[in-house]
Amino acid sequence: MGSSLQAKQLRKRLIFLVVPMINVDGVIIGNYRTSMAGNDLNRRYLEPEPRLHPEVCAVKELVHELIYGKDPAAPKQDPGKQQPPTPTICDEDIMAFVDLHGHSRKKNVFVYGPQFPLSSDKYYRCRLIPKLLSEETSKFRYHSSSFKYEYCKRKTARVVLAREYNIMNCYTLEASFSGHFDENRRNYEFNQQQYEEMGEHFLNSLYEYTLILEEEQRLKQLREMEKKKRKKAMEKSMIKPKETPQAGSTNNEQSNKDA
Repeated sequence: MGSSLQAKQLRKRLIFLVVPMINVDGVIIGNYRTSMAGNDLNRRYLEPEPRLHPEVCAVKELVHELIYGKDPAAPKQDPGKQQPPTPTICDEDIMAFVDLHGHSRKKNVFVYGPQFPLSSDKYYRCRLIPKLLSEETSKFRYHSSSFKYEYCKRKTARVVLAREYNIMNCYTLEASFSGHFDENRRNYEFNQQQYEEMGEHFLNSLYEYTLILEEEQRLKQLREMEKKKRKKAMEKSMIKPKETPQAGSTNNEQSNKDA
């Protein structure tokens, strides 16, 4: 992650779980998409077979333990069950799941993201990190990104993990094999240094996102404090002291009765 200010602050705020490569055996024999068994591993997350897709099973097990704990007696996540296991952390505690891929056709870097209805606040929140990344560098193209669940992608990591584990920021980050173009439509080839720089840009955007969340939490706490103060003030104004009769008025009433 480097030694930049953003990287240091992120290490203080977040825990990073990094899986360097899933398709190890496939890459060794020259495949960039399929495993040695001839399976596209990113189409096996819905119902992975332990014998044929052990890497996918390991990733899902890692996410499951992160959310539900490492108790071996805890039941596994089953979407068909009426009562799923109780999570040990909230879904807001998972900042993001990012599946890094290479793309053979489109240029630049972009994401495939989650799908939420327009009425949900998550519709906008899940777009924050990609939007910040597009402001960070022209290598990332926000308008090439897609935020929907297509039927052909229903078994991918981002779709399955978002649905089964309620992860909002669940992305596939695609980087072109070819290159990228800037705001002036000039084309450049990607090299190792630019890919590494893209990783730095992503971390910078993630750091800005954490600052937004922290500011949002601070404002929320201030609103709650103001609400409590107004409630106390209203309760105080509703409580009136009991009126006690004055000595002068009592004597006057007694004299009127004698008369």
